[in-house]
Amino acid sequence: MKDELRKLVIDDTEYTTEVPEKKIGPAYGLKDPLEARAFIPGNIIEVRVSPGDRVRRGDVLLLLEAMKMYNEIVAEADGTVEEVAVSVGDRVTKNQLLVKLSR
Repeated sequence: MKDELRKLVIDDTEYTTEVPEKKIGPAYGLKDPLEARAFIPGNIIEVRVSPGDRVRRGDVLLLLEAMKMYNEIVAEADGTVEEVAVSVGDRVTKNQLLVKLSR
């Protein structure tokens, strides 16, 4: 496929840039639905799954406390829990792997 030209406006100045078709993937912002990652730094409050558990898209995998709020981290796809990379009480960084699924 051919690279696509896009217009970008920054501070009232218009720029034309190419969007490479073949540069699409996890390194360019598309996340893997089989990996649950922390979207913000925080503390793990509760882990609701174990390796081998079957989960469906939308099931809560764990609770992440960040900025005094509890955030439910949910499965983005159906699958089997392959790895739980954190434990209750762990402090996690942004984008850290929390749970990995397999199909």
